[in-house]
Amino acid sequence: MLKPQDITRLSDEHNFLADFNITQRSPEELEQQYTQKGLQRDVGTIIFVEGKAVASQNYDGAIYGQGPMADIFKQAGQDPEKIKQLVAQHFPDARVEFYAEGKGPTNAEVFELRYGENYEDFVREQVQSHRDQYLTDQIAAEEHYRRKLMFEQTPQTSVFSVDGQVVASRDEKGFVDAGQPLLNVADTKAIEREVLKELLRYSPERSPEDYQALLHEVFGEGVELTSYSTAQAPTRAEVYKLAETG
Repeated sequence: MLKPQDITRLSDEHNFLADFNITQRSPEELEQQYTQKGLQRDVGTIIFVEGKAVASQNYDGAIYGQGPMADIFKQAGQDPEKIKQLVAQHFPDARVEFYAEGKGPTNAEVFELRYGENYEDFVREQVQSHRDQYLTDQIAAEEHYRRKLMFEQTPQTSVFSVDGQVVASRDEKGFVDAGQPLLNVADTKAIEREVLKELLRYSPERSPEDYQALLHEVFGEGVELTSYSTAQAPTRAEVYKLAETG
């Protein structure tokens, strides 16, 4: 998909499409944005070479174009006489046109003069490409959410705590979830992270009692293991809340 910033890179120039923000927009919103922007009449001055709009300046002073043509606007600002003088001096084959505010070509017309491409066709292509990507992103986001939900709803048949603070949990398949709560307790006891490596290693063959013994080796007294049946076990999300509240 050709994005506005790609146009800037490909032509090595700044253009009004580069100002578009297409992230998190639906295809309908993007199409509306393109259409509205295309209908606006923002351009007050255009420099033409062989009928092609090579550089332009908006009423607000924004400059679109590249190289020495765009530099003319930078040097002259919005002074029509100085612009005409510099164009005649440096580019005698070029011509410059000035438009009263609201009387100039639309942005879509300037786009076509600049790139030689029909603006409506361009918008149609961009919206379709965005629609395809938008749908792909939505499907991926929904799949991620489903996996996250399933992960968070997994029963934790073993919950481990140190001095009453939940630090880890284990499901019936042997996956131990140990993260920030474990690190926090270790920090309060001035235990170096290197010592925790074995506690964080994936090892489904370890029993709950094995993991409890490892915790005891690191933290000493105060390690507790609470076991649940699958039907009575808290979910991983519920264990997270227990860890947060202590």
